[in-house]
Amino acid sequence: MEKTVEFKVRVPQKADRWEDTPIYRTKTLTGTAEEIEQDVQEIAEGIAFSQSSDVRWNYEGDTQGHYVDAIYPDLPVITDVHLLLYPGPDQAESTAV
Repeated sequence: MEKTVEFKVRVPQKADRWEDTPIYRTKTLTGTAEEIEQDVQEIAEGIAFSQSSDVRWNYEGDTQGHYVDAIYPDLPVITDVHLLLYPGPDQAESTAV
């Protein structure tokens, strides 16, 4: 079996509806229906991760959309923070003579 899949990336400032969102990428996949769906899901998740945005995919010519929420990379947690606070200009001592 061969299927062509269309992927769209959510860009709220450019399109309010998925129908108005341009196709980000098209890919033709081969295999069983289950293999294709698994590959499509992995590609959609990769796009969602790399673009940090929601992704919609559907088979070419099909209006039924499938959605993947934005995936954000795990960022390191900063636990050791040192703040150096300087007094504001009204609190600083005047050293000018």
